[in-house]
Amino acid sequence: MKVLITDKNGQILYEGSPNLQGDGIVIGSGNDCDIQLNKMGISRRQIQLRYNSDGYLTLQDLQSPYGTVINGKKILPGFVTTIQPGCFIELSDEVFVSLQLEGNENSISLEDDRFFPFFLNSNESFVRKSFATIRSKIPRQYYPALSATEGEIVTRIKELSAVLEVSYALNSISSFPRLLDFTLEMAINVTGGERAVMLLFNEELGRLETVAMVNFVNNEISEDLQATSFLVSRCFDTGESLIGPSHNFRNPNEKLKGPEDVGILSIAIVPLKEMSNNIGVLYVDTKHSGNIMTSRTDQMLKIFAAQASVAINRTKMYHSATTDPITGVANENLFMQRLAEEFCRSQRYRKDISLILMDLDHFSVINENYGENTGNRVLKEVGKMFRSATRIHDLVARFGADSFAMLLPETPFAGAMVAANKLKLSLSKTKVRSGNQTIMVTGSFGISSSSAATTKPGDLLKLAEKSLKLARKRGGNQIA
Repeated sequence: MKVLITDKNGQILYEGSPNLQGDGIVIGSGNDCDIQLNKMGISRRQIQLRYNSDGYLTLQDLQSPYGTVINGKKILPGFVTTIQPGCFIELSDEVFVSLQLEGNENSISLEDDRFFPFFLNSNESFVRKSFATIRSKIPRQYYPALSATEGEIVTRIKELSAVLEVSYALNSISSFPRLLDFTLEMAINVTGGERAVMLLFNEELGRLETVAMVNFVNNEISEDLQATSFLVSRCFDTGESLIGPSHNFRNPNEKLKGPEDVGILSIAIVPLKEMSNNIGVLYVDTKHSGNIMTSRTDQMLKIFAAQASVAINRTKMYHSATTDPITGVANENLFMQRLAEEFCRSQRYRKDISLILMDLDHFSVINENYGENTGNRVLKEVGKMFRSATRIHDLVARFGADSFAMLLPETPFAGAMVAANKLKLSLSKTKVRSGNQTIMVTGSFGISSSSAATTKPGDLLKLAEKSLKLARKRGGNQIA
């Protein structure tokens, strides 16, 4: 297979015939990639190309910022799909891959596009085709017994494949919410359930909170979850799995509804564990009479719960590595990564992007007069103020000892100026007590926005630093 990689100007970045058997090749910007591309918008490990065991050519998006486009169809980060030679792959706005057969190479044609989950579909299809072949070679009177055996094997194959899918996804899907949703989807697929919820214990608030939910209708959520809340609490408190028909689980408070009262016919609840501690609950139910979950469901759900716990632990580690421990906002490393990603996205879709840098005025004096602990309390309050002012796609980061940065995607200069004025006003209302004294806080703000002159992320940062320097020169507590 010939791999040709070009940029938007037609310049060839790579041309060759790498071995796509076995583990295939990885394309990205990292030194450990088989094909290294030092281009904007290319992540450290972007995609993997390889032939699978069935002989199909596959592409997996490993950790791209926004997905990989194949013949105009977007593959989200973490997903696997089969592809055909001749397809056109867009790694970013500026980097393109084409695949061509060489010499006597043959390609297995695809009946349809098969996206992640991949193993579940292909393994079940293999079993079905194998039994169809067997039927064609045996007398018809053996068909009923063969069908019963086929059904049992398919069930077991689905269980094993689902476990494999979730294990694979754990190392492939970088989005924590997407990974949890996928785990719930696999749990439903295997157990015969219809709906699923994952809840984690919030230590600060002292309660279980929903972090992922699949197939719940809006008008059912409140009543149904309330009717099963006593079972969720019991599972979390005792670490006991609760599985079976809903009539086995009546609400001890007769004045309140139980699961059977809201139409739930079967239920399965298993605890999530971190070491020996319960950290949450995995919940699956059904309102369909044909899907009654059994004790075998318990074993499968415990496997999925264990996989989810691994994902949760991994996310905690990621949070620790990317969060400033004092303020709770992002650290500088994560900020620089997101700045590059969002700037690339703004260039790709021709959207505005703005950046606000803020220095606390006279912060060194606060440390000298009141001590480092009080200084840290000031930073923590400022971080909290910044977080409360962000939209869902904005990013706030600590950017140095006494500096903060706010990244504003899809925001022009005028919008950034409005945001900076709100921050300045909120900052003026931030007060920290130290003994009998009240510490007032002000800051200097520098704004930059994308323009024809900003061709790379560093340009946006330099302009913001220049504006910040001007605000400090004016005496502080200013916006420039």
